[in-house]
Amino acid sequence: MNKAKKMTLASASALAVAVAAFAGAPVVRQGSVTMTQAGSSRRVAINYTIDEEPAIVTVDIRTNGVTIGGANLWNFAGDVNKVVGVGAHRMTWTPDKAWEGMRIPSGVTAVVTAWATNTPPDYMVVSLTAQKTRRFYAKEEFIPFGVTNDLYKTEYLVMRKIPAKNVEWRMGSPTTETGHNSREPAHLVTLSDDFYIGVYEATQRQYELIMGEKPSCQYTNAAYYATRPVEKVSYNALRGSASEGYAWPSDGHAVKPETVIGKLRTHSGIDSFDLPLDAQWEFACRAECGAALYSGKEASAENVGEIGRYAGNGGMPGGSNPDANCTTEQGTAAVGTYKKSAWGLYDMIGNVEEWCLDRFQSSPTDCDPNQGPSSGSDRVLRGRGWFATNYSQCRSAWRAQAGPSTTSANNGFRFACAVGVSE
Repeated sequence: MNKAKKMTLASASALAVAVAAFAGAPVVRQGSVTMTQAGSSRRVAINYTIDEEPAIVTVDIRTNGVTIGGANLWNFAGDVNKVVGVGAHRMTWTPDKAWEGMRIPSGVTAVVTAWATNTPPDYMVVSLTAQKTRRFYAKEEFIPFGVTNDLYKTEYLVMRKIPAKNVEWRMGSPTTETGHNSREPAHLVTLSDDFYIGVYEATQRQYELIMGEKPSCQYTNAAYYATRPVEKVSYNALRGSASEGYAWPSDGHAVKPETVIGKLRTHSGIDSFDLPLDAQWEFACRAECGAALYSGKEASAENVGEIGRYAGNGGMPGGSNPDANCTTEQGTAAVGTYKKSAWGLYDMIGNVEEWCLDRFQSSPTDCDPNQGPSSGSDRVLRGRGWFATNYSQCRSAWRAQAGPSTTSANNGFRFACAVGVSE
């Protein structure tokens, strides 16, 4: 599906063989790849040349045709895992995590891949401490230190590409599903594009790095706050109010510069950052699963408890007011605590309810899923959360609503953005 061009280099003989290229797509020039290792530092240098157009470049190291694994590839530097221009480039690698003595044995190959910038790899990692810095990885296992490392819940955003373009699928739930209600009628929809969405809900530390403040009331002490999802953030605080000229869909993806999304756009250089659409959120949550839960199971106390925090497994006790009791030990969980989906997303159900871009309509069967309803004062919330007392509400199809100025300990969000890359 991706227009990626690969070149394999046999390190012992420096022989490079390229696959056939498509005109107008980036390609690693045949014969341009070299790989050498310094005798003293043992550092490996890989040189290559990109032709046709700029590309996102990734690399894999294989022995006997099998990858040595992402855990051994974290210490790359130079022109790799990012967008590079046409011309000659260089990356370096210190293989001390792969082989004792750091000497490359015979039979090792480097696979350099050039991805078209409009069909990037599955994972994009955005730094929240360095401006306009992002890296791309073909698979989760190639992300340095592993995606579950707290770095990716605090100092970086990990975004997963969702293959939604032109896929017809069923949004909502059948009437026979436990918990089904009139807000989630089953209907067929098609999204027009792939998109990136956050692997995790936005955390309190990520919010603090973007905005310089801590709005949440759950786990605000230094020992616990960083990796918990941020809450008490309104829709308007995320992107601006309709009265200020930032109404979706009439004003498109325009956001107020001083908001969370506005500041993230400026910091990252990615102008497409926004909230996910209602249909995007559900498509990503389901991960091609038509069951009530993305685990493939139906809703029950046990099954919901496997994939997310709710009142039945450590969240707010039933009947409590989450805003009045937000200092209790019962509440949100650190993101990534529960089982991930087939697409590697965590906490799509439970923890906090997540703001979506759309205006709320109780039966959204007659609107374009690529923009949602054109009228309505409330906005969509998805996923339920730590305060949910009924497991039957904790399902992929569940939809809720709130006014855009609402700030609640129930409500959080995760970022989304387009897959196209420009430099």
